[in-house]
Amino acid sequence: MKIILTEKVNKEILQWQKAQTEKIHILSWVSNISYKKQENETNIYEFMRQGPSEYLLQDLGLTTKYILNYRSVPGNHQLEFKDFQQNIVAKVYLRANTQYIERLETIDQFGQTISNTYYSGKQIVQKIFYDDTGHPLENKFFGQKKTYTTYWQLKNEKVENTGLSLLRDGKENFYNNYWDWHFEEFRHIILSLENVTEIISYEAPTLNIHIPNKKVNCGDLLKIKSVNSYKKWIINFPQKNHWKPRNDVAQAAELIGYKQINFDTPYVDSTEWMINQLEKYGSNVNAGDLIVWQYPKYSPNLELVMIEWFHKKRVKVASFIHDVSLLREKVQAREHYLPEIDKKVLASFDANILPTNFVKPLQALMQISLKNVVELSPYDFIVAKKNKVIKYSHKIFYAGSLAKFPELKTINFDLMVYGEKNFSEVNIVNSKIVNGGFLPNKELVNHLNEGFGLIWDEDRQNPYRKRYTQWNWPYKFSLYMAAGLPVIAWSESAIGKVIVDANIGIVVDDLSQIQHKLNQITENQFREMAKNASNIGNKLSKGESTKSALITLENIINNL
Repeated sequence: MKIILTEKVNKEILQWQKAQTEKIHILSWVSNISYKKQENETNIYEFMRQGPSEYLLQDLGLTTKYILNYRSVPGNHQLEFKDFQQNIVAKVYLRANTQYIERLETIDQFGQTISNTYYSGKQIVQKIFYDDTGHPLENKFFGQKKTYTTYWQLKNEKVENTGLSLLRDGKENFYNNYWDWHFEEFRHIILSLENVTEIISYEAPTLNIHIPNKKVNCGDLLKIKSVNSYKKWIINFPQKNHWKPRNDVAQAAELIGYKQINFDTPYVDSTEWMINQLEKYGSNVNAGDLIVWQYPKYSPNLELVMIEWFHKKRVKVASFIHDVSLLREKVQAREHYLPEIDKKVLASFDANILPTNFVKPLQALMQISLKNVVELSPYDFIVAKKNKVIKYSHKIFYAGSLAKFPELKTINFDLMVYGEKNFSEVNIVNSKIVNGGFLPNKELVNHLNEGFGLIWDEDRQNPYRKRYTQWNWPYKFSLYMAAGLPVIAWSESAIGKVIVDANIGIVVDDLSQIQHKLNQITENQFREMAKNASNIGNKLSKGESTKSALITLENIINNL
C-alpha cells in the first residue's frame, strides 16, 4: 500500500491514482467544513464534521438584542444584524436554498471582524478569533472528544503559527506548531495500516519514519516513473519449533508480496547437491529479481554456491541475518564450516538486513565490509495476540538452555525455566530454579502471564557469548514482548538500551542485583512496563519489524 499526504485531493492525485496497481490510501489535512473525502481517504479534521448544519436563526438568540436585516450577496444568502445605532454587529450566512446557518461572523464597532463561527450538524465545530487588524489570533476546532486550538501572531507583516493545544479526554497537550500535530496524527494512522511500502508527501514535508518516503510538488506526481517490476523471493526453513524465527520472516515477507522457496531436507554438503536444488526450485527466478537468503543456512560452501549461481543469472541476492558464527564463538574450522568461506559469503551479498551493532565488529574483528546495510529492529515473533493482563509479581521466567548460564547455585531469585534441553547436561542443585518443561514457542507465549522475562548469556566456558549480547537482538526478547512481559537483561547488552529507553523492564550489571531491583519496583511501575512491552509485542506479533526492513531493502535494491 502507498500513502499520499496532501492538503486535499485534486485532479492530479485522482489521475495518478488511476494508473497505480498498488493499493492507495490518502491522508489529508484540509479543514473546510464542506470538504468531502474519498472512500480511501483519512482526513485528520474529520472529527469536527457532523454533517449539514441544523442550526436555525432562532437558535442564535440574536433577534432579541439586534435588528434583523436581509440582503442577498452573490454566491451567499446573508442576513445582517444591526444595533440601534445602525451598526452591523453580525452577519449570518445560510446554506444554499435552506434556512440553516453555515457561518456566523461577528463585527466590532469599527467594522472589523471579531470572529467567525462555523456550524455542522447540531454542533459549533470551528471558531476563529481575529485581532483589530483582521489577522487571526486563534482557530478552534471542536469535536465530541477533542478540541484543537492553533495560535497565530503577526510577525514582520507575516502571520505565523506560534503553537497549538489539543484537549482530548480532559488531558491537554501542547505542540510547537500545527505540523507537529499533523505528523503525529499521520504517523499514528500509518502505523495502524498494514503493508505500507511508501509514503509520498504531496506539497508537504516528508515524515521522519522508518518507511521510505519522498516529497513531490504539484505537477510532479504524474512524472514519477514506475519501478521496473520484478519478483521477490525468500528462502524458508522447515516448519519446526527451533526454526520459528526463520518461519516468521518468511511469513511476514509473504504478506508484502514475496514468494517462498523451500529446498529439500536433509541437505547434503556438496556443490552438486546445491546446484540440483537451485535448478529444481530456482528455475522461475529471473534476471532482475530479488532473492532474500536467510543466513546462516546449510554450510558456507553451499551458500557461496547459491550466491554465485544467482549472480550468474543477474539476480540480486540479499541476506536476512539471524546469527553470525564468526562473532559468536572462537573462529576455527570444523565439519561443514570453513571461516574463510563464511567471510566470503557475507561480503558477497548485494545487501544485508541485520542489527546494526554487528557491522563494526565484523569490520574490526573479521575485516568484513558488508554492502548496503539495512537496520533491523528486534526480530518479530508472529503469533495470534490475545488480550491478557500480566500479573504483578517477582517471578522470573527464562526461555532457553541453562547451559549458557553462570554458576546456577548463586541464583537467589525464583526462576522458572522453559526449554527443550534445559536439564540434559546441567546438574541443578538450587531450589530457586524450577523446570517448566518444554513447550513450543507458540504455546509458551500464552503461558507467560506474570512477572519478568530474563535475557542472559554468560557461559564461563565460552567467553564469546556474553560479548555477543552487546551486538545481537536476542530472539527471547521478542518472545517476552509478544507475551507482554517486562524483561531483565545485562546493562551492557544491545537490548539493554532498548529496555531503558522504552521503559519495558530493568537492566543489571550482575544477576546478584536482580532481587534488590525487583523490590524497588511498585505495582504501578510494573503495569506501565507491561503496557509498553505489550505495545511493542503487538507490532512484533504482526511481523512489522521484518516488513519494515524488507521495504527499506527494496528501496535500496531499486537504486542499485
